[in-house]
Amino acid sequence: MYLLERQRKILGLLLILSSSVFAREITLDQAIQMALENSKEIKISEKDVEVSKLKVGMAFKDALPSVVYSGSYTRGEYERPMKRHSWEKNQVDRKGGYTQTITISQPIFQGGAVLGGIKGAQAYKNISNLLYMGERRDVRLETISNYSNIVKLEKDLEALESSHKELKARYEKQKAQLDLRLITKTDILKTEYSMLEVESQIIGTKNSIEIEKEKLKIKTGLVNDKDIEVVEFTVPENLSRNIDFAKDKEQALTESIGALTAKYYVEAADASKMISRADMLPKVNAFASYGTSERTKYNPTIDEAEWRGGVQVTWNVFEFGKNYDNYRVASITKEQEELREKISKDDIGINVTDAYLELIRMEKERSSKERAMEAAIENFKMDQERYDAGLISTVDFLLSETQMREAKVAYNQVVIDYLYAFERYRSMLI
Repeated sequence: MYLLERQRKILGLLLILSSSVFAREITLDQAIQMALENSKEIKISEKDVEVSKLKVGMAFKDALPSVVYSGSYTRGEYERPMKRHSWEKNQVDRKGGYTQTITISQPIFQGGAVLGGIKGAQAYKNISNLLYMGERRDVRLETISNYSNIVKLEKDLEALESSHKELKARYEKQKAQLDLRLITKTDILKTEYSMLEVESQIIGTKNSIEIEKEKLKIKTGLVNDKDIEVVEFTVPENLSRNIDFAKDKEQALTESIGALTAKYYVEAADASKMISRADMLPKVNAFASYGTSERTKYNPTIDEAEWRGGVQVTWNVFEFGKNYDNYRVASITKEQEELREKISKDDIGINVTDAYLELIRMEKERSSKERAMEAAIENFKMDQERYDAGLISTVDFLLSETQMREAKVAYNQVVIDYLYAFERYRSMLI
């Protein structure tokens, strides 16, 4: 029996060691970098950037000459007597023939449609680049929140397990006191209730850690890893001391992703206005063609091919005002985008101010919660001595212990909230 028990202990120790060996340990910086490399949202945004670059190239190519080949074979119902050449006396019967033409066309004047297309494509390319940067910014912020939540929950778990250990030791002592009738059954039942409550919180915290780790594994691409361990980090104090709020606000209003995106949407709307205006103007193209098109004979052949060239003018002179209506719609859309740009700047100014004030508030809140935690710990130490001396009741002792535990959890939360408030403020300047 002794040997069997010893083998069980050794096996349990090996299992614990193996689980710690195979756990993947990552830091916050590593988690952020892996999330940026593996984010599906970022990869989708990268594809949008690639498409926008191709569309810019397509817009430039609209100004270049085009080469079009046209060929057809025609077959009729009845035969027609025709001569191959004018000098021939004999005629042949034909039901069909071939027609083929190759044409080179060069746009000369498109009423601004080409320039509008290039301008619009470049505007959307800039928007795609900005949205890509915004996606990276958001993924970074989400990863920081996810990672710091795990750190916070693990600290909560430490506080809860410490509290449970303290309550369990007190419970064992109370059982001996109950046997000596120094306390009542009610006192020990209250301690049991507190222990069960803490055990429930421990289970809930472990579950939350598991869920947050699964989220982090998905973000970082470590889905196949059995377990990951996050490295605890320290959040500095007084993060706002190096902030120049006036300068940061001005930067956010002019250079942030939100401000620049709104600006380029106005440019895209202006490009659409140029294109719709071009629809009301004539289009001029120079062309040169070689082939057998426009023949009077039924069966043209390669012998009748010739070069032709000239200038082609097309103009939708009257369409019941349809083109003008399109132009008005484009004009109104541009006005809307200009108003949205102003709204965007107003929102940016308010949001940056709110984020800064929240950071200052969280800075004070952190100091407040830290003092409250220190006071709760000291108060619990004194109440332990008072309870052992019989100066306070079990209810008062358990209340003191609960206040200490809740103060630790509240401080852990405010530290993470403070870090997130700082990172959120910084992200608004990008």
